[in-house]
Parts: sequence; C-alpha cells; structure tokens
Amino acid sequence: MPNQPSTSSIPRCLTFVILHSSFVILSGCNLAPKYFSPQPALPTEFKTEGPWRTAKPSDDTARGDWWTFFNDTRLSQLMREAETASPTLEIARQRVVEARAQARADKAGLFPFVTMRNSAQRDRSTGTMAFQFAGGRTRSTLLNTLDFQYEVDFWGRIRNLGKAGSARADAEDADLHNARLGLLSELAMNYYALRVQDAQIALLKRTVSVRQRTVDLARKRFNQGDIAQIDVAQAETDLAETQAEAIGLERQRAELEHAIALLIGKMPSDFTLPAGPLAGAPPSLPRSVPSTLLERRPDIASAEREMAALNAEIGVARAAYFPTITIGLRGGTQTSFYQLVDNHSSHIWGLGPAAVEWPLLRGGRVKANHEVSKARYEQGAATYRQAVLAAMRDAEDALSALDVLRRQSAAQDVTVNSATRALELSHKRYESGLVAYYEVLDAQRTQLRAERESTRLQGELFLATVLLVKALGGGW
Repeated sequence: MPNQPSTSSIPRCLTFVILHSSFVILSGCNLAPKYFSPQPALPTEFKTEGPWRTAKPSDDTARGDWWTFFNDTRLSQLMREAETASPTLEIARQRVVEARAQARADKAGLFPFVTMRNSAQRDRSTGTMAFQFAGGRTRSTLLNTLDFQYEVDFWGRIRNLGKAGSARADAEDADLHNARLGLLSELAMNYYALRVQDAQIALLKRTVSVRQRTVDLARKRFNQGDIAQIDVAQAETDLAETQAEAIGLERQRAELEHAIALLIGKMPSDFTLPAGPLAGAPPSLPRSVPSTLLERRPDIASAEREMAALNAEIGVARAAYFPTITIGLRGGTQTSFYQLVDNHSSHIWGLGPAAVEWPLLRGGRVKANHEVSKARYEQGAATYRQAVLAAMRDAEDALSALDVLRRQSAAQDVTVNSATRALELSHKRYESGLVAYYEVLDAQRTQLRAERESTRLQGELFLATVLLVKALGGGW
C-alpha cells in the first residue's frame, strides 16, 4: 500500500503555502500615483550680474563651511561653537531622529507580528460530580503559544505609509540643514553688524580726541582774545554730541553681543567678544546659476520631499476603497497536571483568524479622505513652486543689493576724500582769519558723516554677501 501523508504534515504544508502566497502577493498593487520629481523652468542666468569669480576644484569641498571665504578666524570659531552648542540645531536634530524612528514604525507593518502568550490556570472540582475521585481533584493548566498575525499588503497601503514616512524623514533632514543655514547666516550677520558698531565707535572715539584738542585750542585762543566765546561754545557742543553718539553705539553693540551669545548657546553674562576691526572687503564667490538653487536650497529640498510624502499618502487613501486581508496562525503546547494523576502535555495549533475587512458603507468617509489626500498634494505642489519663486527672489535681491552697494560704496569713497580735503581747507582758512569757526565745525560734521556712511556701507556689503550665500543655499 503506498505511503500516505500523515495528518500532522497537512497543517504544516498548508501553513507554508499560505505564507508563501502572502509574500508573493506582497509585491502586488501600488495605488499611489507615479511620482516624478518636479523640474520647474528656470532662467539660465540671474538678472543681476553677481560678484562672481572663476570657480576652483577645491570650492566644492568647502561648500559646507562657506564662512571660511571671509578669512575671519574669530567668525570661524563662533560658527563651530554654534554648530555644537546651539539649542536650535539640537531641536532640529532630534526632529530628524523622531522622523526616522516614525518611518521605521510605519514600515513595521510589512512584517509579521509574532506574540508570545503564556497563561496558567488552576481549578478544583468537588467530589459530588460523577466519575470524580473522592474528595474531588485539582487541575493546573499551563498554556504556551506563539501567535502569528500578518496583514497582506496587496494594495500597497503599508508600503505607501513607509514611503511617506521616509520622505518626511528626508524633509526633516533638509529642515535641519535649513535651520543650520539660517542660524549660521544670522550669526554671521550679527557678527558683522557688531563689527560695524566697533568701527563706528572707534571712529567716534578718534573724533572725540580730535574735538577735545579743538576745544582746548579754542579755549586757549579765547583767553588770548583771538576768538569769541561763541566759537568755544560751538566746539564744546560738537564734542559733547560726539561723546553721546559713541555711548549710544555701545548700547547697540551690547545687544548684538547678547544676540551672538544666544546663537552659540551661551549665557550673555558668560560671553564677551572683544572689539575688532571691519577690515577688507567681502569675498567674491564662485559663479553660480539659477538651476543650482534646486540642488542647494534646503527649503526647496524639504518642500519636494513633502510632495513625495503627500503623493504616497494618496495611495494610502485609495487603498481604503479595497478590502484589508489579514491571516493568523497559532502554535504551542498545553500542559495539564492533576493532583492525583500524572501530568501530560499536548501540542496545539490553529489557523486563523483569517479575515477580510471591506468598507462598504462609511457615510462617504473613504471618498472624502481620498479627496483630502489629493488636495493636500496640490497644496504641497503649490508650496514647492512658492519655495522656488522665493529662492529666485532671495538670490536676485542679494545680487541686486551687492551691485548697488558696491557702486554706492565707491561713490562714498569719493565723498570721504572730498570731505577730508574740505576740512583741511577750512582749517587753513580759519587760521588765516578768512572764515568764522562755525565753517570749520560744519566741515568737521560733514567729514564725520561721510566716514560713518562709508563704514556703514562697508558693513552692508558684508551683510549682503552673507545674504547671497544664504540665498544660494549655503553654497555656490
């Protein structure tokens, strides 16, 4: 007689067939629309010609540390401190960690859930029941099983949840880079604003020294009867005004110093930035073109990844139109121990529950959720387009500002030279008795205003360069 398969092997064969079929089905449908990364039409050149220079091969390697092009050791030190100690960046880093963990949790449904169950039960029956031992008996039951449950992702619901989670994690990573770029750009702008205050204060202090000598000379000449008392009063007034301006700038400098302390994660009372010069001119950057904005702007990258996540969520919403299929298996042992009888154990197994859940009537909820997902995707697409437009505007604004400021600064240099020459001539005319002292004072005021404006424009050039770097995504 031919060998027949044992009845105990049938459940194992059936289990294998079900599991194998499930994993084959797993690679089935995907109801999310096919996603294409957006490619917006951009001009080949910026409208305003920038302060570009010929790029070198080493430029790409330094793209992350863009501030090194300013050749300021103190600024570079502050940047490193901000990267390691800023609470703002730590918040952004932890959001990335959270998003990555959430993405893994979303993908967990692709794998079977296995649960171990252990239970114990003890009961006693009375001796009055039929077929019982005298005095009754006590029974203890131990149950140990492994429960297997698996949702067959035939419609791609879980896979699309995982894709959405991964895309959002990528968006959070881009947001981290955007936070870093924003923080370091703000730090650089505060730093150069403070250096402008240093230069202005130094200029005013030099002016105070000059005007103090002028007051001393005016008093001496008044005592000799060479000038009127009003000339002395005018000189003293200009001296006091200059001293007051210098003191006022010290308050603004202190506020900028406190802002820098916050950006690098320090208490204002524990941070001091010694005065320093605003020397040289801002660097010229390697040439850039509009298309690079899509590669380097982290806010654009974040918007694109959010679009991908919203596209995947359309697939999640569409899957709700179709049935959810789950299968279950159970296997283990059951042991019973009687007080008067030897203990014995048996193997147990079970198939199920195998369930199909199909939403037939939900009051229009499934359709509404589908429409919500599509509307959110369209919002994400509009947000992406807006991010691209804003990036182009930021870049053009920074380039335009640099162009205007460079021309304005060159013109202001001529003004400073002319005002300095006029002051020298007014002194000679006054010493020759050709003009009254107020003409000298007026020339001094004009020359001081010209120098202060020149310093301000120099600082604006540094700030505009930082804004250009930020507009280009921290690179070029």
